[in-house]
Amino acid sequence: MEWLSKMNGAIDYIEANINEKIDYNKAANIACCSLSRFQNMFLFITDITPSEYVRRRRMALSAEELINSKIKIIDLSLKYGYESPEAFTRSFKAFHGFSPSNARKFAKYIDYPRISFQINIIGGHFTMGNEKQMETYKDILIKMEIIELPETLKFAGLTSEGLPNFQNIGVYHEKYKPLMIDKHTPYTEIGIGFGNTKGGVYIFGCQVDSIDDLPDGLVGIDTGLNKFACLTFRVQPGGDLVGGADGGGDGMNMAGEYLNNEWIPKNKDMLYNYNSEQNLFVVKKEEKDYQIKNFGMEELESSYGIKGLLEVYKVDIQVDPEMCFYIPLK
Repeated sequence: MEWLSKMNGAIDYIEANINEKIDYNKAANIACCSLSRFQNMFLFITDITPSEYVRRRRMALSAEELINSKIKIIDLSLKYGYESPEAFTRSFKAFHGFSPSNARKFAKYIDYPRISFQINIIGGHFTMGNEKQMETYKDILIKMEIIELPETLKFAGLTSEGLPNFQNIGVYHEKYKPLMIDKHTPYTEIGIGFGNTKGGVYIFGCQVDSIDDLPDGLVGIDTGLNKFACLTFRVQPGGDLVGGADGGGDGMNMAGEYLNNEWIPKNKDMLYNYNSEQNLFVVKKEEKDYQIKNFGMEELESSYGIKGLLEVYKVDIQVDPEMCFYIPLK
């Protein structure tokens, strides 16, 4: 269809001039329609205005450049059309959910890929090709799939002992991430709360192929599990999924609410050793299903549990923030 080609030509113009002042009249001319028709058509297809699309693209591109270069924030703000670093920082935080300095520190940001227009013909009717194949729960998007790994899931991480309020996440990123980036492909970060009768700890790290020969200070864990329900959660631009020292973000809280109130009650029969009263997955030591290295396990009783679920941060995925919960299955 010729109009699709013309709309994509307008996007080509916008992308080529993303750091400049966009002439929307010119974009409309490329699409061979009036400005009002171009704006209305764009809004109908994408659910956002052309100017909002440009703003989101600039925010995503500026974050990517911030993380992958040493550019100063003041120079970045001018490059992307902001009159001051303060105005840029406010807009950046409103979109990404955190400041430019934290984006650079933790190498996390919301990506907003370039739009392209296409139509898929399906059984006698057509749907726009940019529809997201995800369910909606309140303000989060959800996708569920069953995955079966070729080997048991293993990961290594830094415990929260002596590092309260999730400080171990920052220490892991600063000290250990450069050492662990090639321990599994794709590099995938994992967080897990793990408890026993004497309390519990939160471990944050990454998936590994082996728990042998780890850097000093990291705990290695072989879950003994390879089959999971993978529930992927995504927030809308500007939403806070992960949160920080004060607790989980609104997105993560809604994800937990969905899991505890909706998904888990409907799927208990397929879960592996799930204890609904304690909301954990119990793993018995004598079954040797769950191996831990470099951690004082002698004090634990004959069984202990994964408290809650494995939080998997798929950093290879282009849309961010996006994370998964891996739920062990029989």
